[in-house]
Amino acid sequence: MISFLRRHRRTLFIAVIVIFLLGTFVGLGGYFFTSRDMSEAVASVGSSKIPYSRFNAQVNNYLDRLRSQNVDVTDDMIKETKVGLMRDMIVDELLLAKAEEMGIVVTDEDLARDIRSTPAFQSNGEFNPQVYYRALRTVFRETPQGYEEMRRRNLKANRLKQLIFQAAKLTPAELSELNAKDRAEAAQDYEKALKVYQEARAKKNPSAETAALAKLSPAEFKDRYFQQRKASVAGRAQQQRALELINFFLRQLATQVEIRTFLEQRESGM
Repeated sequence: MISFLRRHRRTLFIAVIVIFLLGTFVGLGGYFFTSRDMSEAVASVGSSKIPYSRFNAQVNNYLDRLRSQNVDVTDDMIKETKVGLMRDMIVDELLLAKAEEMGIVVTDEDLARDIRSTPAFQSNGEFNPQVYYRALRTVFRETPQGYEEMRRRNLKANRLKQLIFQAAKLTPAELSELNAKDRAEAAQDYEKALKVYQEARAKKNPSAETAALAKLSPAEFKDRYFQQRKASVAGRAQQQRALELINFFLRQLATQVEIRTFLEQRESGM
């Protein structure tokens, strides 16, 4: 167990890539298995094996959350969930391998900080070791060692995603061109937003949200609207570029390792 927990005794944008035309995908994290453990894996990415037990627990957790929100979980929804989770797991394994190759490190303190800030492990806004253990047992269906290893691997893959996203940043010239293309549509949307603003100012007993809007002067409202619009345009463009970079990155990685899936065998009891 990591040092932080010892002291207390006991805290996506992922792309769909067309190169994965090998069957059904599913999962949220990976684990290393020896060759004799292949019968318990739901997929393998190179030498890394994704355990069926962990995959199944993640699927059940997600479906349980849907049911708790009174969602009618159908057979098609279950199938779709499994496909999406498997895809995410395989992508994370590919990114993890590259992150390790690049020397990206997640320290014990990094991991402890992530665990401490996880709401599922907190009581009254503070990390609670008893809540942590109970959540691992009943929600995540994991041992502390297994969960912490999974989180360390996920954090490492996420850091690589962040590096890719940062590399997708647009230049001022590119942003200026995008805003120029958006100018006509932005003006139309502003007229709609302006009507909402004017109605808010006309109300005698506005809600808290409406009251905050009504406090702005017309000039302040216009300035805020277009600043937010520019930020939105830039964010969407950077996301799209990052998505393209990740797709390219994953296609390159996927040609370097063997990807195998065993979901159909595991589901049929083989």
